Amino acid sequence: MTEVALATSIPPRMRRPGPGGEDAGPAWRTACLASWAAPGWRVVTVNPAEEFAALGALPPEIGTANAAPGVADVYGRAGTWVGDALARAVSTGAPVVGLVNADIRLDLRPARRAALAERASRAMLVCNRMDVGHAAQAAGPFYRYGYDLVLMPREMAGRLALDGFALGVPWWDYWVVLDALLQDLPVQVVQCDGIRHLAHPQAWNQPAWRRALGVLMANLGPRRAALERLGMGAVAEAVADLLLAIAPRETEGYPLDDMMTVAGTRFGIEIVRLAERRAWRLD
Repeated sequence: MTEVALATSIPPRMRRPGPGGEDAGPAWRTACLASWAAPGWRVVTVNPAEEFAALGALPPEIGTANAAPGVADVYGRAGTWVGDALARAVSTGAPVVGLVNADIRLDLRPARRAALAERASRAMLVCNRMDVGHAAQAAGPFYRYGYDLVLMPREMAGRLALDGFALGVPWWDYWVVLDALLQDLPVQVVQCDGIRHLAHPQAWNQPAWRRALGVLMANLGPRRAALERLGMGAVAEAVADLLLAIAPRETEGYPLDDMMTVAGTRFGIEIVRLAERRAWRLD
């Protein structure tokens, strides 16, 4: 019986700096793929059809599905819509569904998986990763400003507004938190050293970053009044109002693009602080 169904989008190639200067990406990719599935845990990778030939052999436990088109038209590179990926997990009928970023290795013994599945049957769990410098590193810092494993009850997934967000592009993980909280759905932040990420320099495409932030603000706009009852504070609400004003006009040029970057960064911090009001550690 499938208790947890995860969706992801495996890249054809992964590059990561190793401690000796070598490319540790291929070995890390292999380790990540091998770590996801377990008894009761099912995984599907959702990719553009043209990528499958380049994926190579996948573990037999990982299913495949063709991604819906359109990501390249919006963000400039092929990819997978978040809503499409999550819908594939939902279609399995598993009571708990979720998303895992493809560069995350799950070092989760059965008791940890059981604890996550049980909690995720009652609330959305958004999990911080532990950054490590090499595959054998025992401990490292948790990265608070992103959620690389997201789990939730199957019924909750159908209530999220995910149009316009893509895997591999920022903001979708912040939006699922905010969307759920605006609907009074339970959200918990989890830190677990078994959710591991091989650290690498950030390489966000800034136009795509701002475009995805614009999607978030377009979703937030009709529900702006509901933001007040979350108690985020005057700064968070003021920044949200600024973003609601400038996001539709970001392409008008300097300094709106810079303002959007600064204000968006601050609003992301406010979302993290809001989510962390309900946080726990899984040892």
